Amino acid sequence: MRFKRRDWLIMAALAPCLALAANALTPIPKLQSDSLSTEDQIVTSKHQITVGGRVLRYTARAGRLPILDNETGEVHGRIFFTAYTIDPVLDKAPRPLTFLWNGGPGSSSSLVHLLGFGPRRLRPDGAAVDNQGTWLDHTDLVFVDPVGTGYSRPAKAEYAPEFYQTRGDAESVAEFIRVYRNRFEAWDAPLFLAGESYGVTRAAGVADVLQRRGITVNGVILIGLALPLGQLTAELRTALLLPTYTAAAFANKKLAPELQSDLQATLRQAEEWARNEYAAALTRRDSLSDSERRAALAKLARFTGLDASRFDAKTLSIGMEQFSQQLLADRNQVVGRYDSRLVGPRDPNEQQYDPTKDPSLRNIINDVGVVRYFRNKLQYKNDLLYQGPFGGGYPPPTAFRGDWMSVRWNRNPAEAPSSDAGRQGASGGATAPGATPEQPLRRAMTANPKLQALSACGYYDLVCSYAANVYMAGHLDADIARNVFARGYSGGHAVYTDPNAQMELKRDVVKFMQNAAQAPRRRPGGPPQK
Repeated sequence: MRFKRRDWLIMAALAPCLALAANALTPIPKLQSDSLSTEDQIVTSKHQITVGGRVLRYTARAGRLPILDNETGEVHGRIFFTAYTIDPVLDKAPRPLTFLWNGGPGSSSSLVHLLGFGPRRLRPDGAAVDNQGTWLDHTDLVFVDPVGTGYSRPAKAEYAPEFYQTRGDAESVAEFIRVYRNRFEAWDAPLFLAGESYGVTRAAGVADVLQRRGITVNGVILIGLALPLGQLTAELRTALLLPTYTAAAFANKKLAPELQSDLQATLRQAEEWARNEYAAALTRRDSLSDSERRAALAKLARFTGLDASRFDAKTLSIGMEQFSQQLLADRNQVVGRYDSRLVGPRDPNEQQYDPTKDPSLRNIINDVGVVRYFRNKLQYKNDLLYQGPFGGGYPPPTAFRGDWMSVRWNRNPAEAPSSDAGRQGASGGATAPGATPEQPLRRAMTANPKLQALSACGYYDLVCSYAANVYMAGHLDADIARNVFARGYSGGHAVYTDPNAQMELKRDVVKFMQNAAQAPRRRPGGPPQK
C-alpha cells in the first residue's frame, strides 16, 4: 500500500490526537503523594461552643499524617490526630499550639480529648456537650494517637517494633509534630506538649528530640506521673507516698474524727510528718529503739486508717497493692489504684493485679460515644477499631487480656527505633555500663534554659505521689527549679475527670502558658523552624 505525501501529512496531524485518546484510556501510574491521599485524608469542619459565656468559633480537623523514612520516602506509619484551631486574627501574635496525648503506653488520646481539654466533653451516656474546662479559649489543640493507638497504625507489621518502644515512640511523635507544623504552617506558634501517665515519659522524650532537631518547646504539662527530673532517695519516696494514703483514707472515712473534717489541714499534717519524722525514721530504721518503732507505727496508723499490724514492722512501710487491698478489707472492698475514691469488690483469690477489674479503670468513657463523635460530629469515618490499651480487634488476641502494651512493648531503653540505628540517629547517645542515664527532660531544659514544666498529680492517685512531685520541684538545681512548677489537685490519676480539679488545672495551665510563651521563638529576622 502506497501513501501519498498528503496522506502522511494527515497522519502526522492526527498523531497528537490519537496519543491524547490513548492516554485517556491508559491508567496513569500514581505518584506516592496520590497513593497517600485516601489513607491520609483529613476532614475539616466548622463548629462553635460557648465557654464562660463567650462564643468560640473553631475549625476541627481529623485525619492521619504519614511518618516517612527520610531517605526513601517510604511510609512507615500513620498517626491519627484531631486538631482544633481558632481562626487567626491579623496583627496579633500567633496563638499557642499544644499537642496532647494519654499514656499506657497503648492508650488513645480519648480521655484528654473528650473528657479533659477538647471543646466537647462526653457525658456518661455518650452525648457530646460544651466543655467548660477546654483549653481552646487559650491555645489551639492537637490530640495525638501514637502508632498502635486510636486509628494510628504501622504501615507494615515489620515496622511495628520501631514504634512500640520508648525511644521510637518519642521519635515518631516528634516527627509527627514536625510534619503537622509544616503541613499547617504553624512554625511561629509557641509550642507546648501535654501528656498524662506514660504520656509524661513521652512528653519528656519528645521535648528532648524536638530540641535536638532545633525546634523550640516553650513548655511541657505533665499529668499523673512522677516528675521526670532529679532523683529521690528510696526513703523519701516511701515517706512522701504517705499523704496519698492519707487522702485515700479521708475519702473513705477511715481516719480519726479530728482528721476527718478538713482535707487540706489533714494533708498538711501528713506531709509535715512524712518529710521530717517519717523520712528520718526510715533512714535509720535498722537502729530505731522499740519505743521509736512503736511511735512511728502509731503515726502510720493514724495517717492511713490502717491498723498498725498491717505495716511491715521492720521496714515501716506498706506497698501500694497491699494498701489498696487492705484499706477497706473490713468491708470486703478494694480501692482503685488510679482513684482511691472509687471502690469495688475484693477478690481474695486474685493472684495478679488485673487492670480490667480495677474500679478506677471501669467505664471511664463511653467508647461508642467516642466513635459516634468522630463519625457524626467531625465526619471522620474509619472502620478500624479505635484502639485502646486492651486491644479487642481482629484477629483475636493470643496474650493475656489482649493487652498489647504488655506483650509487644519493648521496655529496653537502649533499643533503637530500627535495625539501622546509625542512620536513624540517637536521641541522647550511649550510656556507659553502670552509669545513670541522663534524663531526657533535663537534657531538653539544659539545651533550652527557657523551657518550663508544670507537674500535676491527684491527691487520690496511688500511682503518683503529689507530695513527692512538689518536694522534687522545690529541690532541683536552681537553674532548673525556677522553671518547674508542681502541685496536687483534688482528683485521681486523670485529674480532669473531677470537674473542680479540671477547672483548677485549667487556671494553672493558662497562667503557665502565658508565662512560658514569653520566651522568644527565634531571633528577629531569623527563619522559622521547620
